[in-house]
Amino acid sequence: MKKKTVILVSSLIVALVLVVLIVVQINSGVRDFPEIVKSGRLKVMTESSSLGFSASKDSVYGFQYEIIKAFADIHGLELEIGQQNNYKAAIEELVAGDYDVFANLIPANSVEKSKLLYSKPLINSRIILVQKADSVGNAPIKEQLMLARDTIYVTANSPYVKRLKNLADEIADTIVIVEMKEMTMEKLVEMVAENKLKNTVCVEQIAINLKLKYPEINISLPLGFTQELTWATHTESPLLMQKLNEFLSEFIGSSDYWDLYRKYYEQ
Repeated sequence: MKKKTVILVSSLIVALVLVVLIVVQINSGVRDFPEIVKSGRLKVMTESSSLGFSASKDSVYGFQYEIIKAFADIHGLELEIGQQNNYKAAIEELVAGDYDVFANLIPANSVEKSKLLYSKPLINSRIILVQKADSVGNAPIKEQLMLARDTIYVTANSPYVKRLKNLADEIADTIVIVEMKEMTMEKLVEMVAENKLKNTVCVEQIAINLKLKYPEINISLPLGFTQELTWATHTESPLLMQKLNEFLSEFIGSSDYWDLYRKYYEQ
């Protein structure tokens, strides 16, 4: 009798676990490629900028937008675009299943590897100090050691905060990092050019492009090694990542890719 009771209790526990797993799966918004194709819509998160997604009265544009649109067009999918300039919030929304792809140039580091799958790199770049030192009465910062006890402004939850903290360790001194809410990388560069901020950081290709618009900025000092900048999906979307990588492998390096690259990075 006791043996039967144990078997019955064990069966109930197994059944309860299965029910819980089924409920979790039903409630999860994370989708893989077959579910996305069935719905006919790809949900994408990117940043609000000329390199992410921007809209004017008569056009929609952006480096990431045009690439992800080319991918969606190949598979007959409509795009649903969300904009998020807060890196941490964007990752949280992706993990929650609110979006299928985080189409932003993010460093493929190990911090989020338990949560994310990273795509083939779209570009390789490094971060650059953006300054306008002459406007604030100081000599230009020519080497990383000169950043000791200085301040660098970055976007909220920037993926480059980790690099800046490591840099502070490397120079054995403090670097004050101020995270600015509701700001894009491009907006912070503009504020440096306007003497509203002293220093910020920017991806090198973007910095070179923005210097054409703001010739008064100084972008001569790199702050790190070259990194692979990628897109990301949820770890439960491996087929979607496979399709993205297949597309990127063919697209990156093509004439269409270099036309876009020159359009957004070599204006």
